[in-house]
Amino acid sequence: MEKKLVLIGVLALLSISFALALPSGPTGPINTIKSERWPTWSTQSIEAVAGNVTEFNTNGSTITRTWQGYFGNITGTVVLGDANNNTLYDWTQTSPQGQIYAVRNQATPDWLNTRCATQTELQDEDTALGVNESHNEVDAVNRTFVVGGAPDQLDRFGAAELTHPTFWVSSVQINASTCPLAVMYNSTYQPSPYFKEVLLSDGSANLIYTGIIAHTLNPYAESDGFDQRTHDFEMIVGENGHGTDIASTTYYFYLELS
Repeated sequence: MEKKLVLIGVLALLSISFALALPSGPTGPINTIKSERWPTWSTQSIEAVAGNVTEFNTNGSTITRTWQGYFGNITGTVVLGDANNNTLYDWTQTSPQGQIYAVRNQATPDWLNTRCATQTELQDEDTALGVNESHNEVDAVNRTFVVGGAPDQLDRFGAAELTHPTFWVSSVQINASTCPLAVMYNSTYQPSPYFKEVLLSDGSANLIYTGIIAHTLNPYAESDGFDQRTHDFEMIVGENGHGTDIASTTYYFYLELS
């Protein structure tokens, strides 16, 4: 009798283990449609006359040396099948919900230990990306991803959209508005109610850049993107372009659809 009970207990534990759904890599290749960057503007001139003093105003934009942006659309299914990709049944998602994850470490994150990234981890990411913390750079990680919204977005837009929803990473619940957050823009240069990104960690060397898929926030909304087109996600990832660093970085992507 005791042996039977032990066996039943082991089988129950195995069932729980196998029942956990973990984020997975995309089933198909990632096909790059285009990659582009902010243009460099031509020089402007002003006349100098001996003896004059001249007051003038101007403005400019400098390309970030800390970030790479990604955006696009996602198709997918919720599937019931075996280890050989044989499908017993599936549910096609025309408006997929869930998260898209990006990490620099080729090793799979420990999804069951996922949590919000800490301030120390954000500062470590700044160091990894060549950001000088003492210079208080505006595009630093710990100024871009902030619980409750980045300072410049709070100054310009207020806090209305600077929140994120509760979501699940496998069996781990991430509570609403508890993680460092960045909100991407829509076509009117406003923080979008649908394009939100948080920083997670599993305690390893790399953070987990986590884009919340737009339909998660409103399954029926057309997601107005920064470029006047509709997208399922917009997100940024850290990339060091400071000084003489011109090398590219490989990111590994995972999807978790719900």
